[in-house]
Amino acid sequence: MADFEHYAGTAANIALEIERKMAALNIDWHDEAAMKALANDALQYNKDQKFPGLGVAPTGQLAHMELCGLIALMNGTITEGALDGQAIHGSDAWKALAKALWSEKP
Repeated sequence: MADFEHYAGTAANIALEIERKMAALNIDWHDEAAMKALANDALQYNKDQKFPGLGVAPTGQLAHMELCGLIALMNGTITEGALDGQAIHGSDAWKALAKALWSEKP
């Protein structure tokens, strides 16, 4: 089924959504400290995290959760592409985030 995957296009779409979420959260991808903080959040993200009240995350937290999910999705897409012999590259914003992910990975 790998013949049906368009990894580069998928990665470009995910990278655009990552940039949109970062903009919505006022995260500057040029800011190395901000990228490292985001990388730490993404690496420690717990998808089963519960929120008080009705179990619904406040808007900022929801956007942050979605951003962490997009980061995981991008990593998965790039990994699948590599396993299929394709070199997938993200945007400059993704590259800054990926660099931070590598530097913060335990």
